[in-house]
Amino acid sequence: MRSSGTKRLLFAGVAIASLLAACGDDSESSDGTSGGSETTAAASGDTSGSGGTACETSGDAITLAVNPWTGSAVNAYVAKSVIECNLGTPVEIVDIDENATWVGLDDGSIDAVLEVWPSGHAADYETYVTGKKSVVDIGKLGPSAKIGWYVPKFVVDEHPELATWEGFKDPELAKLFATAESGDLGQFTMGDPSYVTYDEQIIANLELPLKYVVAGSEAALLTSIDKAVADKTPILLQFWKPHWKQLEVELTEVKLPDVTDECLASAAAADGGYACDYPVDELYKAANAGLEAKNAKAFQLLSALQLTTEQQSEIAGFVDRDGMSAADAAQKWIDANADVVKAWIPA
Repeated sequence: MRSSGTKRLLFAGVAIASLLAACGDDSESSDGTSGGSETTAAASGDTSGSGGTACETSGDAITLAVNPWTGSAVNAYVAKSVIECNLGTPVEIVDIDENATWVGLDDGSIDAVLEVWPSGHAADYETYVTGKKSVVDIGKLGPSAKIGWYVPKFVVDEHPELATWEGFKDPELAKLFATAESGDLGQFTMGDPSYVTYDEQIIANLELPLKYVVAGSEAALLTSIDKAVADKTPILLQFWKPHWKQLEVELTEVKLPDVTDECLASAAAADGGYACDYPVDELYKAANAGLEAKNAKAFQLLSALQLTTEQQSEIAGFVDRDGMSAADAAQKWIDANADVVKAWIPA
């Protein structure tokens, strides 16, 4: 899940650079553009979408899921541009939450998703990849990611006991995070309501005097961080690495109980018993099992596509920090990284 990411970040031969510069728009999403290209990547003229460059495309479209965090969006728009401008295949973007994505992968209405956080989808992997075999794991995206509880560094500097979850057992310390919405309890702030999260369970199962409050979006979460840091006001929130915001502000991760087999089993069973930290997530990509037969070259390209933590963070920073559309951010990065992109393209 995330803005990488994760959940969820900052941050070439001449011929290939020219080839990749002429890539794709589409009207599927407000973030991007479609249009298309043959492998010559010739511009096709105006399109109705915003951002990117148009490339000529034809044939059946590939559908990519975008979940509600910036990392997911930039992955998809990088893939969209490279596929349209080098394979000539149109790509459609579908904005959808991460749980519904698996249903779409299963029934084939979605061809691929390029950022899955395994800690939240053990049951889905078992159901669709291992069991039904309707979905295939197409390899690692690249970043290692970690969801956790975070406070601004100044909070721990003033109250070192809040560096671990046990400090929050003290109602008086928890009240440092109280708001009008949380009353006498400290507030725990969550981002998008569609994120897979165990925080409410952790709070209940560890019997902490905290109230779980949903901010509504990643953007709202970022605003909350900026306000807390500017005002020197304590805030406790779910956040993650990699994320470009981690490079701009000093956040300290709160130590939660170590991950156990029992917690992982609880997550897979969805029994409400989760009471430990989040594991490190090796982000991976997933596709409908029919994608390779539908479009072998697109399948190969998506399987080969990888971004480092720094690369994904850079693209996400263009969006969240600089205000670019995901399509424009993806194209800016592609134009500057033709050698990286060339390695993904099937012969």
